[in-house]
Amino acid sequence: MRLLLLVVVVAALAVAAAVLDLPDVAGLRAWVAGHGVAAPVVFFAVCAVGTAAFFPKPVLATASGLLFGVLPGLVVAVAGFTAGAVVAFLVARLLGRRSVARWLGSGRLRVLDAVFERDGLAATVVLRLLPVVPFAVSNYGAGVTSVAPAAFATGTALGLVPTTALAATLGDAALDPGSPRSVAAAVGWLVLAVVGVVWGRRLLRRAGPPG
Repeated sequence: MRLLLLVVVVAALAVAAAVLDLPDVAGLRAWVAGHGVAAPVVFFAVCAVGTAAFFPKPVLATASGLLFGVLPGLVVAVAGFTAGAVVAFLVARLLGRRSVARWLGSGRLRVLDAVFERDGLAATVVLRLLPVVPFAVSNYGAGVTSVAPAAFATGTALGLVPTTALAATLGDAALDPGSPRSVAAAVGWLVLAVVGVVWGRRLLRRAGPPG
């Protein structure tokens, strides 16, 4: 699902570039740079709020590469996504397990309990790579498990780097979708998604049925 959404975003950008009078990447980044430090700060805030509000993360990750370039976009996006995930985590802790269970389902929470019980840091890293576990669901669900906030934040930041880097690379090359790096990033994303699905299903099976 994440891969499909990412493909749709990149395709839409390519079509828009072909039929509309859009600025080239250099012009767009010059416009962004003209706003100084405000641009990455605003984008960081958008990523943080969007993450907590269930906005599709691949859209923002792709936009980060288009607006800022791969490395700067990666840094801003990962920081924003991590901040939003921690906000969701803390909100869930504040609301309590009963409220979150009514929202996400008690079965999902039992599985997350079992996953995080083994190793909170490693489990968080793995869950960030898995398209079978929605990002927002794992953020709110983790908040009422035994994982420590520091382990959750660290694991989230580490686990977000590979997928965000690939999305940012696709965004960086969005107006040139046939370029070798664009194709390589798309293939890398597909491989990561397949590995994530297989790994994630094994992890969830070991954790027990959702009930």
